Amino acid sequence: MTKLQTFFNLFGDAPVNPASFFPPLKMKQAVLKWLAAQNPSGIATKVATRISRYQVDVAAFWALPAGRRRQVEKTVLVEICTDRDHCWPDCSNRAAILEKLRELKAWQAELEKLIEQTEPELRGNDTLFDEYACWDYGKSRNADYHKCRREIEKLQHNLYKGSRLELIRQSQSADFLYVAFPEGAIQAHELIDGIGLLAVKSNLEVKEIKAPEALNCRPENKNLLVQNIAIACRKSLLFANGLNFVKDRIFITNLPRRRRS
Repeated sequence: MTKLQTFFNLFGDAPVNPASFFPPLKMKQAVLKWLAAQNPSGIATKVATRISRYQVDVAAFWALPAGRRRQVEKTVLVEICTDRDHCWPDCSNRAAILEKLRELKAWQAELEKLIEQTEPELRGNDTLFDEYACWDYGKSRNADYHKCRREIEKLQHNLYKGSRLELIRQSQSADFLYVAFPEGAIQAHELIDGIGLLAVKSNLEVKEIKAPEALNCRPENKNLLVQNIAIACRKSLLFANGLNFVKDRIFITNLPRRRRS
């Protein structure tokens, strides 16, 4: 039996909830560790996006010196999930759509290999190694490829329309958006294009299964996310230093005790 079957029946009506295997707190700790290892300039949990009623589980940013100031170079959002249904709104024919998407994305991969052989001029010149090469498939003359892409986009729209992930993606609140699942709980082809996939293993190590695409986040949106990260950090910082809020008043309390392992 594969790990996928351990956690879910991919196209069944009643998938097993993997929360007992991966408690939300452990999932969050794993994602925070993975991000912290990349040395971000700032990181926080429960961060508001441009859509005020939506908070993402984890957000981080990287800033580099730019003269006498620091410039935000990259921003990342991570949604943490233990339930496949977190990805999609109610959809009566979800199983059929997911299976068709799997077939179309396999066809897309075959067509991209063909394009690389027949249209080498579409390869970018910014790398010497084939495995890291970037290809501008969108400029291909291959009619089948463009037909495949249109069918994929149509199915993904039907599947994800109105979902939380799609609304966050469309808001372009950050440069990159990931979703983190227990390892084997979801496959890369099931996610809408543009969203990266992180797999949390049983030992709480995190592996990037699918890289996200840049979301063309504007500088003002990056700066807004940095401010929201600072706001999200405020409450936890005050609590860690013995300050608590009751309505609009602040009280000094005992420092929180660290839990025994």
